[in-house]
Amino acid sequence: MSTAATQAVTPISTDEIATRPATRATITIGTHFVVDVFSFVGVSLMPLLAVMLGMGTEQKALLLALGSLCSGVVQPLVAWVSDKFDTRAIGTLGFVVAVLCIGSFGLAQNFTQLAILYSVGAMGVGAFHPPAAAITGHMGGRKRSKYVAFFFLAGMIGGMTGNVLIPEYVAMKTPRIDGVPDTTTGLRSLLYLIPFGLVCAFMLARATHGVGHRHTSAKSSHTEWDRSERRQRWFAVGVLYVTNMLRFSVNMALVYLLVEWAGEITLIKNDAGMMTEALGIKASKLNGMMQASMQVGMGGMGIVLGLILSAKYEKLVFTLFPLMGSLALFMIPRAHLIFEGAEVPFAIGATILTGMGFGAVIPVSISLAQRLLPHRTSLASGLMLGGAWMLAFTGPLIAELIHKGLLNKPSAPQWMLNGAQSLPEWLGTPLLEGMGLATGFMITAGVLFLAGLIALLLPGELVRRVARH
Repeated sequence: MSTAATQAVTPISTDEIATRPATRATITIGTHFVVDVFSFVGVSLMPLLAVMLGMGTEQKALLLALGSLCSGVVQPLVAWVSDKFDTRAIGTLGFVVAVLCIGSFGLAQNFTQLAILYSVGAMGVGAFHPPAAAITGHMGGRKRSKYVAFFFLAGMIGGMTGNVLIPEYVAMKTPRIDGVPDTTTGLRSLLYLIPFGLVCAFMLARATHGVGHRHTSAKSSHTEWDRSERRQRWFAVGVLYVTNMLRFSVNMALVYLLVEWAGEITLIKNDAGMMTEALGIKASKLNGMMQASMQVGMGGMGIVLGLILSAKYEKLVFTLFPLMGSLALFMIPRAHLIFEGAEVPFAIGATILTGMGFGAVIPVSISLAQRLLPHRTSLASGLMLGGAWMLAFTGPLIAELIHKGLLNKPSAPQWMLNGAQSLPEWLGTPLLEGMGLATGFMITAGVLFLAGLIALLLPGELVRRVARH
């Protein structure tokens, strides 16, 4: 947005804010569904893209990390600009950028081109979220938690839809030439999704541009806080930020781990030693199912909590759900030990519980942060979403390191290799050679367990007191 344009933005009157709030919120929630369909195109197609472009595990982990980093970095900046100038336009612009970049994945000829499209598309997805979450919460009024939960659920359903249907769509659009699938043509069919995305962006612009997000009492209540009140509110937001960062890191690590798990299971079930394009399509379908299962847990329980959770139980949920999810996460790669031959159904169930453990409380955290900072609702949303995502990029990188080790990373600097070799054998060998997929799941489960323990630091009295906002 130009300087002149930003200077022209003026605060919106209370009367205008109140016009058709349910309709505006519904359109915003609906577009969140579409945005997250696009956001999971790359994740669901990762096994196929890896075969097409010759990507190794390090490049897959790097791609996932870039998506998390780029989406996260842009969100606090967008949130600040949105609060400063009381504008929603940047969210729509991000939507358009995401649609154009993600719809062009099939045009990438190498890893570098795909990484650029993936990163810029992730920035667009990230730019959409803070303004959209803020305006949805504002339109909800006293039903803020319920509206934010529906907003979150729409994103989860969009992610599930993208994970399950995008691989099927690409497979349907993939012709066979002399019995060999032409996956290049199939991937380029993603271009046909662009016009639909642009129409949805236009609808978002019509519904949200020119609509503010602050309640009339937000500024006055903020100036009435004493130093102790301010410190306590920001401390609570800090606890929410740290725990969301850990939960999102688990989310991103699990995305990588499920991609690799789907590939291993596909090879085992087909008695194959190497991934082919045909097996890549099968692995993408299984991976999409697993990723969607994760989002069933995140979105399904997220909406339940938004509808029924009382403020006096919020702190308990922030603690209990991650502890439960960590156990389910630990069990995913050990499915064959319990139900031999039924690994996939068991893993799907465990993945749903894991999604509940780290994801169901995310909309509650957004709503609570907005109530803690009523004068900075976009910033609160940006911290809970993008601010946490910004550091979650480490999740897949660490998971890949645990899985494969430094020796499997062609880009590993020599000083790092030398450092690992100088360590005692019991520590250096696992770092160099990797500890396997099951250990990756175990350590990720430990991080989720830690998030639950840190949530105990939330000031319970304050959480209950701000429930009326």
